[in-house]
Amino acid sequence: MTIVKLNQKWTMGASIGAGGFGRVFEAKNAAGMEAAIKLVPKAPGAERELLFVDLGGARRVVPIIDSGEHEGFWALVMPRAKESLRAYLDRAGGALSPTDATAILCEIAMALSDLDGRVAHRDLKPENVLLLDGQWCLADFGISRYAEATTAPDTRKHAMTPPYAAPERWRTERATGATDVYSLGVMAFEMLTGTRPFLGPNSEDYREQHLHSDVPTLDKGTSALRALVGEMLLKAAGARPLAANLVARLERSQQQRKSGGLAKLGDFHLQEVVRAVPEGKPPSI
Repeated sequence: MTIVKLNQKWTMGASIGAGGFGRVFEAKNAAGMEAAIKLVPKAPGAERELLFVDLGGARRVVPIIDSGEHEGFWALVMPRAKESLRAYLDRAGGALSPTDATAILCEIAMALSDLDGRVAHRDLKPENVLLLDGQWCLADFGISRYAEATTAPDTRKHAMTPPYAAPERWRTERATGATDVYSLGVMAFEMLTGTRPFLGPNSEDYREQHLHSDVPTLDKGTSALRALVGEMLLKAAGARPLAANLVARLERSQQQRKSGGLAKLGDFHLQEVVRAVPEGKPPSI
């Protein structure tokens, strides 16, 4: 049994996971509150402040409830989530229904919308989306930013996850909200089809595919949803929809089934997206 003394005293239990940067353990405080502690190495070039950004009460974000130092690590304490989106997808054994996938995407998009123009996650993937109090929330906002700042070559590779990394990440350009929109597009494709749009398998393959390969045809969901996912996966960051618009468009895709007029408009929009994809331009409507 390990005691971690931060602002509160935490009893650290078994390991419950490891990300690209740090390990996560069960924890309880003196009142018996269950939580999770993430231990992040004090890597050269990356200071503690990089782990924290002012999220200003953004919706659908896992909060940090305590923090400090423990035996050569920075320690971050978060509420204990029920499961990750990765575990949920694995348990589902394949694709989700378009209705379920859209509902999850809406929750993630709420966080991206609230943070649009203020902070980029940089490493959005199912492992970093957690089910907390019945809501899907984003975690690890500071981890990728922290990893990118390190001077150690063996940690830089963890600053992005190849299957979900936007083209600009492979060109070592600055990550923005559009970078997260692209990663969410990969997740949307995966939730709808049971597989990611690009399959690697190694880093160089992923680089080539994200930079130059066409996204496979998506045949699940309404035409409005398919058009939106296609736009999210455009190669040019500036051509992707803004995070602030995602929630409204995802909700509109759910309404399309109830309206023939909306369905026809969605089909036309999808055709425009398909024409725009080769050049990475935004659709003309």
